[in-house]
Amino acid sequence: MCAQALNLWVFRENRRRLAGAQARCALLRELEGLRAESSRERVIRLLLRAGEMECGVADAASAPLEPWARLTDDLARALVSPGILLRPDQLAGSLEFTEVPEQIEVSPPEGFAYYALHPLAYAEVLSKIPSLSDSVAVVGIRSIGTTLSAVVVAAARAEGKRAERNTVRPGGHPYNRLMTLSPQQAEFVRRHVAADSAFLVVDEGPGLSGSSFLSVAEALERAGVARERIVLIGSHLPNVDDLRAEDAPRRARRFCWIAVSTEPRSPAQAGDFIGGGQWRTHLFTHREDWPAAWITFERLKYFSCADKKLFKFIGLGHYGQEVLTRERQVTAAGFGPTPAREADGFAWYPWIAGRSMMANDLSPTVIERLAAYCAFRSKAFAASHAGIDTLQQMAEHNWAQTKNPQILRLRLERPAVVDGRMQPHEWLLTHSGEMLKTDSGAHGDDHFFPGPTDIAWDLAGAIVEWKMTPQQSRYFLERYRAESGDDATSRIGDFIAAYRAFRWAYCRMAANALGGSEEQVRLERAAGNYLGPVVAPAPEMLVS
Repeated sequence: MCAQALNLWVFRENRRRLAGAQARCALLRELEGLRAESSRERVIRLLLRAGEMECGVADAASAPLEPWARLTDDLARALVSPGILLRPDQLAGSLEFTEVPEQIEVSPPEGFAYYALHPLAYAEVLSKIPSLSDSVAVVGIRSIGTTLSAVVVAAARAEGKRAERNTVRPGGHPYNRLMTLSPQQAEFVRRHVAADSAFLVVDEGPGLSGSSFLSVAEALERAGVARERIVLIGSHLPNVDDLRAEDAPRRARRFCWIAVSTEPRSPAQAGDFIGGGQWRTHLFTHREDWPAAWITFERLKYFSCADKKLFKFIGLGHYGQEVLTRERQVTAAGFGPTPAREADGFAWYPWIAGRSMMANDLSPTVIERLAAYCAFRSKAFAASHAGIDTLQQMAEHNWAQTKNPQILRLRLERPAVVDGRMQPHEWLLTHSGEMLKTDSGAHGDDHFFPGPTDIAWDLAGAIVEWKMTPQQSRYFLERYRAESGDDATSRIGDFIAAYRAFRWAYCRMAANALGGSEEQVRLERAAGNYLGPVVAPAPEMLVS
């Protein structure tokens, strides 16, 4: 089946509402930390916070934007030109008293949070643009384009060019974005057309459709910018024939596309690359035992044989800090290896001798360990921003694609940042017999479903992935109830159905994306297992 024919739902919109005053306080706390430490890492953390705040204020369009944009610009300049002295008092200025919207919406920029996209890559891309004029107009596509546009402007100014920026938010369907310039944005364009500026449109991506980039470029054209003056700068060059926006190949070929460097800024001692599924060579003796993986979306991983360390990208700035904090709590509770923070969004973990577990390792002791871990997460990672409605819609939509529609009644009783990866191979059995959870901090709040939700998602995941019998499932839920005080029996059946719907769709989409590869075969086999009778006991059999 071609990619365009798939009608499955696995990605979620990871947007969150924050009180504007709360977001401002978080940013001012980061600025206060600059007094004690002015390292590049601190500047990056601040820059990402500032870009997030500027983006939220711009989207809300109900408070002055200029003070927040100025802060983003100042921090981008300090990142691009490290010799600049940052003064926290001057940066903060009157921000404490600047009006902010009552609420702003924020979403993690995927490149910064998940895929090791470094903002400095957008400073270095200017060297790839032939005959760049002395006047530059930068247009950032919100969200991540807010921060990236500030970096590009800082780099252009460091080269002695006149540079100014603006940010835009295309609207409409993801495969058919539309961009209408506001009066202020139209005036920005008119000034720079008169100055014979080059127009640089910056964003992560392009994504599957390419429609955000295309909608902005075409809006600039309609406003009087010559097509030859427009350059689209993204994290990779698109295969224009694969873009899914309407008439995308013809539209995309009209513009100049430039990609930033994809060379990651990994730690000096990172060692051998083991991302893209290659970690399986270190943990499985036989290739036929390898679990299926959507290798395109794996985080960067490296193995240092000399130091016996695993290096993994966990996220830049506060995005990575949230992951690290969760994983340290998992460690403190005795469930996982100890992480240590590295530069540029990486963490390292001790490489512990052992092997990945398999479903046939299931025993009463393993069941008790799984139950204790779920009980721990339900308490340690309780989440006020958990949701259930969109999760139910996703599950019902995906079940409908199997021609076996189901109506679910998901209930939110123990909201938490769940683990999301309860498969046997995500557990390490050490040579000393200890059972440790790996990769415990990142997937419960990333851009895939489920997001923060009821802990029953992880309970269902354990039942499905470990292929528990009805008797084993009852024992598992009893042990979880004894540890947590939460009886999930009455809601587990619907969560099992929701989990199976998501994992089936996830594996189908991954197989489609990796067509013609060995991985496609694994993923298609895995997808079939999620619909097969061996995946989980019938929900009614779980009731004592």
